[in-house]
Amino acid sequence: MVIFPSRARSKRVALALLAFQLLLASMPIFGGAQKGLSNYLYEDNKQLISLVEDAAALIEAQGAEAFATFSVKGSRWLKGDRYLFVYDDQGTVVFHPVEPELEGQNLSYLKDIGGRPVVARMMEIGQRPEPDASGWLFYLWEGPWHTRPQWKGSYVRKAIASDGSVFLVGSGLYNAKIEKTFIEEAVDKAAKLIQTRDKDAAFAELRQISCPCHVLDAYIRVTDESGNALVDPLFPNLKKTRNVSEVVDSVGKKVFQEIREALQQRETTWTSFTAPKPGSGLPEKRLIYTRKVRNGNEIFYVGTSYVPASPLWLK
Repeated sequence: MVIFPSRARSKRVALALLAFQLLLASMPIFGGAQKGLSNYLYEDNKQLISLVEDAAALIEAQGAEAFATFSVKGSRWLKGDRYLFVYDDQGTVVFHPVEPELEGQNLSYLKDIGGRPVVARMMEIGQRPEPDASGWLFYLWEGPWHTRPQWKGSYVRKAIASDGSVFLVGSGLYNAKIEKTFIEEAVDKAAKLIQTRDKDAAFAELRQISCPCHVLDAYIRVTDESGNALVDPLFPNLKKTRNVSEVVDSVGKKVFQEIREALQQRETTWTSFTAPKPGSGLPEKRLIYTRKVRNGNEIFYVGTSYVPASPLWLK
């Protein structure tokens, strides 16, 4: 016996299919960099990357016509303090829904309060040969709703439209959570700088707080094998060399000695230590990543530390 569905049931099935299609339409179309998301711990950073990658795909398909879609308030592109910005490869703002008065202005000269050439570094992403080049920028920025500059991390993606126009689309998070992958990439970049350049020139660059190797307020530090501090951007004019080999953390751990011991066996190491939280004095856990670097006959330890966002529900 064949049972035919009732009209009401058929209607429910049709509505369910329609809802499913709408769900698919609203899902991210981002796919190319999806694999890289496994390196990220925090969901808001993952969502930011997905947003920008989807926007880049739309620009590649529609060119500048995509900007109208990005300007719809309440959409995934423009909601709360989340918005997209788009520059051309010469540093001119071509789309900015929050500060439209910037559109048409060339901001290639723009630096943040710490001297970081924000737009110039964005342009460097556009100059890379890959058609889908991307990267993170970290800087101090004052939004229209702020009374002073705030730390911001922005993900920027190169997008080439069908007519050959090169755009740089990005979005940022104020007080972005630091990922372990940010720290590893920063330390590895600093290590390469020391390996490939004159030692003194590399150290001079790393002492500048505007150096691109620093991530937010996680500044690169360099010591020799004996624990003598050679680079500390927070104390760039310190005349007397500090030795950190016997420094202990809040619970008595000799952090440098633990790092040195680990680097006798391998090239990199992660360790943790406890230090007083600035402003309160309460203990807080910090993670530190260190890489052993050779320059000629000398060996240096390059590293930086950060406070991971915790507890885990902050992911």
